[in-house]
Amino acid sequence: MPYWSTSGLSAREQVNYWGDVVCQAFTPLSPTRRRAHLARSATAEGVPGWVRSEPLVDTNCAEIASCTQLLTHGPIEVRRAPMEALFVNLQLSGACYAEQDGRRCIVRAGSYAVFDTTRPYSLEFREPENDASWRVLSFRVPRDQWAAGLRTDGATARAVDTSTGAGSVVAMMMSTLWKERPNLDPLTVRTMERAFADVLSAATTAGITDHTVTEDRDAALRVVVRHYIRSAVPLGRVTAEAAARDAAISVRTLNRLFQAAGTTFTDCVREERLRGVTHELAVAPESVTISEIAALWGFCDSSHLTRTFQRHHGCTPSEYRATQRALVGRLELESPPGTVPEEDR
Repeated sequence: MPYWSTSGLSAREQVNYWGDVVCQAFTPLSPTRRRAHLARSATAEGVPGWVRSEPLVDTNCAEIASCTQLLTHGPIEVRRAPMEALFVNLQLSGACYAEQDGRRCIVRAGSYAVFDTTRPYSLEFREPENDASWRVLSFRVPRDQWAAGLRTDGATARAVDTSTGAGSVVAMMMSTLWKERPNLDPLTVRTMERAFADVLSAATTAGITDHTVTEDRDAALRVVVRHYIRSAVPLGRVTAEAAARDAAISVRTLNRLFQAAGTTFTDCVREERLRGVTHELAVAPESVTISEIAALWGFCDSSHLTRTFQRHHGCTPSEYRATQRALVGRLELESPPGTVPEEDR
């Protein structure tokens, strides 16, 4: 597990190193410790802190601890961001005074908030009274994993309580994925990562009441239906009637939801079957044949799968599998695992 710490560095070295660390582990950020931060901090100089980081598949997870400070993701940092992503910050101790899209919120221990790297935001982290460091668990989720049709400008900088309701599910999934990631096989990790993105989208949108309510409600319902399709596809035939029943809506409403998004329920089922096949091709052992994967994800036979897959991806399942295997091999050679100092294990 990659690990960075400012321990052992001089106060001046800590400042420069910390700026590099938070940018590498997250997104371009400008750390600042002003007079007010120093006054309310147990640390009068430097920036003591550490970061542990571990990827799922496309989502990066990290636990961070440091002293009172301001982290700014301004227009310059937005332009420098290497990818469009959403950050989900679950506060473990201390508090974060955050701002984005004209909203301000206080994220206290036991709450989380979402921030979008495509627009400026600021995070002022403050130490708890009984400790010299705040701690936060942060997931960097690629922007394209956020449910299609769901806007983020109404979801950012909103503190979500995790003691009850949908917020508790998000926090539980974050904590479990962070703790159990080393014990999960690749297919399980991929499946849980997709499920987390769906749950996050639905839970975050459910708390929005002050903008385009109808559109966001419909988008949230599409997330629910897609999640049902994703879980039902490996089990066999997926019907609109069953999906509508699961979402507590009529079949007519279900069809209207997908028409409004420029697609159909049938198209969505096919997309999820292809998505399942794509992930299976990337992680299943070579002993699992294309025909077996086709049957698992509801295709008549390997020929049916090959025609559909090539039409959507521009290559055959066999070609895609070979490309993914070669990529994984290169990454394993280029990315040796990080080490954690003995005292921090």
